[in-house]
Amino acid sequence: MKRRKDFKEYLSHVAKQMILIHDADLLSKMIIRTVTRTLGVKYSGLFLYDKNSQEYIINVSSGKKGLKIPVGFAKIKNTRPIIKFFSDNNLLPDEKKDYLLDSEIKTFKRKYKNDKKIIDFIYNLENDISLYHAKLIVPGFFRNNLLVVFFIGNKTDGKKFTKGEIDFLTVLSSDVVMAIENAKLFEDTKQQLEENKRLLLNTVEALANAIDVKNEYTHGHAERVTKYSMIIAKYIPKHLKVAYQSFEDSLKIAALLHDIGKIGIPENILNKPSSLTKSEMDMIKKHPVMGAEILEPINEFKIISLGVKYHHERYDGRGYPYNLLGDEIPLIASIISVADAYDAMSSDRPYRKPMRKNEIVKEIISNKNKQFSPVVVDAFMQTVTFNEI
Repeated sequence: MKRRKDFKEYLSHVAKQMILIHDADLLSKMIIRTVTRTLGVKYSGLFLYDKNSQEYIINVSSGKKGLKIPVGFAKIKNTRPIIKFFSDNNLLPDEKKDYLLDSEIKTFKRKYKNDKKIIDFIYNLENDISLYHAKLIVPGFFRNNLLVVFFIGNKTDGKKFTKGEIDFLTVLSSDVVMAIENAKLFEDTKQQLEENKRLLLNTVEALANAIDVKNEYTHGHAERVTKYSMIIAKYIPKHLKVAYQSFEDSLKIAALLHDIGKIGIPENILNKPSSLTKSEMDMIKKHPVMGAEILEPINEFKIISLGVKYHHERYDGRGYPYNLLGDEIPLIASIISVADAYDAMSSDRPYRKPMRKNEIVKEIISNKNKQFSPVVVDAFMQTVTFNEI
């Protein structure tokens, strides 16, 4: 009774651990380690169904040299007797199918000795079992589909498997199937999200390039500002970034799109080689708000729009469009502000030559607590120290 209680408690413990693991390979290793240690067996292996090849492939195994099978080395076709025994209800329909002990083969031989077709199947089944040094095989089903097969070898103490141990494995196999399916679903979802993220970034980069094309003096500006922003962000204290969800991802998109509002600015103003009139400058100053309005319908871009809307605000409150002061300016916008200024000063313009790096650094330092956030300037100086910008 105590042994059964221990198995029940251990199953509960293992199930809780499995729920937390979203990596199918890591989960498989944990399961095999659990089986090997709990039952004290010389060998155990876990085969997972691969729907593309329609085979059961060894995912993980444990055992001494000569018993342990390398990952992916062993494959069992779904037409093999060891698989058919569990998956085909027309074969040996009177026999239990929730596990198979190698010792049962003798019983099958006696029971079906007069049926040549079945006896041939049983001999082939015996060959499959011996091939994998198995004393006990336990299947795992998901919606009537056989997805997992445990191959368990001899116990180290030489004893037979008890009913409690077999029950432990049959219940564990059901939990394993659910956990692996959940892990695969998590991995598939993560992969899809990564693919969506990649497509989004490609679209954003294409849009940023379209903005740059409008202004003949700023080719590559968005990409450079993004590059500088991401480098600066590495040196921003972590506690300031935790308030943002996926800070680096949001910063990257915001930096790429920080001038998206210039789509609405006439090209003759953007490309004017001489000084702008007051009305033209007023038009230019509208681009942060226009950019934010373009992004407003996209719910997922709420944080991103902050960088677009406020990247021309100044720490001393003399910026535009809202004259925000100090920490009223979102961090994401303050980083883009410094990166934007650095690129502007280091780029060639029709009305001036690019500034030297040491001159730009002095200019940014002199505007600490004025145009720029002190936190961002300090982070920028770190990039200079390590020669990253």
